[in-house]
Amino acid sequence: MVDQVLEMMTSQLISADPMKLHHVVLTGGGAGLSINNRLTDVAKNIPEETWANTHFWWGDERFVDSDSPDRNDIGIKSSLGDFFIESNIHRVAAAEQVLSAEVAASDYVRELIEFGSAGVPPKFTFVILGVGPDGHIASLFPGHPQLNSHSIAVPVFDSPKPPPVRVTLSYPTLNNSQCTVLLLAGESKREALAAILNTRGRIDLTPARGIQAAELYAVTDLLVAV
Repeated sequence: MVDQVLEMMTSQLISADPMKLHHVVLTGGGAGLSINNRLTDVAKNIPEETWANTHFWWGDERFVDSDSPDRNDIGIKSSLGDFFIESNIHRVAAAEQVLSAEVAASDYVRELIEFGSAGVPPKFTFVILGVGPDGHIASLFPGHPQLNSHSIAVPVFDSPKPPPVRVTLSYPTLNNSQCTVLLLAGESKREALAAILNTRGRIDLTPARGIQAAELYAVTDLLVAV
């Protein structure tokens, strides 16, 4: 599954204009971190100019200290090695860097807008989103008010998964994407996948159903009857 996602990302970046900026959204979780740890495979297979113009963001981040193993961006510098470009890595501020998750969200919004136009973030070239067993994506959880937010990024204070305080991109931001991949690996994701495929499903119960993109894929190791 990791190989497939890396190949898809590589294909999107190879077909992109190497002289323009390209924006990729990364995710956490087991599969997400496995992908992040192998981004050098992408760097080696696309033009140097394209890699130099590729910027990385995170769909959500846990509001903990920067050296916490709970961070989604943990280890990205060492993973990229010689391909690491500090100015191209856009992290959500950590707990010891700003006063609150609200400030971290506001700072992330400001940074996204800097790369967009007319107060709107840039269109993402490639978005990776892990799907939880409950159907959540990023830190957009079933029944939570962030599902209805039109802000670019918002704080979360009561995540049902620890740690409880986070920052997440909203639907309008995530859905401004050329190509988005939903990751569903393992038996624990079977019900979530079935809910995504169910034409009568509800976004408030299965947030992954609210994701849109010009190209939208679900990458899974499950076999589901349709």
